[in-house]
Amino acid sequence: MNVLRILAKRVAMGVVVAWTVLTTVFLLFSLTDDWVLDGQEGLLRFAHRDGAQAEAAVEEMTQQYLASRGLDRPIAEQYVDWMGNMATLDWGYSLSTGEAVAPLLLRATGRTLAYVLPALVVAFGAGLSIGLYAAMNRGSWTGRFGVGIAYLLFAVPGFWVGGMVFSLQWGDHIDRIDPVIAYSPLLYEQLLPVVLTATVLLGGYVSYARAHSLEYVPATFITLVEAKGATRVRVAKHVVRNAAIPFFSMLFTEAVGLLVLAVFVIEVLFGIEGFGLLLLEAVNARDVPVLLGGTVFVIVFGVLGNIVQDVSYAVLDPKVNAV
Repeated sequence: MNVLRILAKRVAMGVVVAWTVLTTVFLLFSLTDDWVLDGQEGLLRFAHRDGAQAEAAVEEMTQQYLASRGLDRPIAEQYVDWMGNMATLDWGYSLSTGEAVAPLLLRATGRTLAYVLPALVVAFGAGLSIGLYAAMNRGSWTGRFGVGIAYLLFAVPGFWVGGMVFSLQWGDHIDRIDPVIAYSPLLYEQLLPVVLTATVLLGGYVSYARAHSLEYVPATFITLVEAKGATRVRVAKHVVRNAAIPFFSMLFTEAVGLLVLAVFVIEVLFGIEGFGLLLLEAVNARDVPVLLGGTVFVIVFGVLGNIVQDVSYAVLDPKVNAV
């Protein structure tokens, strides 16, 4: 496997995807009605009873709004400037907060990774263990119970669980759990997001680990290993080693889609100032610099994930030609 060729191939693919997605996002926000401007216009018209006075105020506000956002220029000129800024990583400043976009995105991404990475580790370890155990102990009630619990957790909506937690009442108090959050921020700002994110991934990991392990448990070489008196742990290592490639494929591809949805839901639910909540607020405010910069972040993570996946194939099985 030529690592440089893989890297060049993935980067080239990432550039094409980045250009396509960034262009789509730019056009969606440039060719649709500006709801932020419409809202400000509505407030002005409500504040001014006189029609002529209202029209003058709206006209002045509109010109100032468009000029402040660079929207008073031809759309082709805007497109060239925005795409040039994205390519040179000169992302400017947030239109909402005035903060530099790059540090803003880095800070939000770090907050998101603080609970996503532990959730990935928990889901991966638990999913692999449960799926492997169920495959090696087919028909056992403990294996079926573990798989059933994993599927149940996957099926229960995370937003519902989180909403139930925030609806708890303590003793005779009618207030919600805000006072409790103040005394245990680790629980509600870190542990619960980790648990809910892990449950989103757990069902898929269990299913894939069990299905791919079942392909090798009855294999001849596994029977031979068992005949030589190998321990259950030793047998499990042989099964995992052969089932690892398709399992890692799921880890780096299908998990991304589930995580994207989970991040938006969990960060809105718990008020976590992470990547998902930042992008939602940017959409509401039509903050194009943050949206385009966030899009670049997502694409970069996708490209890096694909590179790690290709390299892991070669490490797990040198016979695989990932180029």
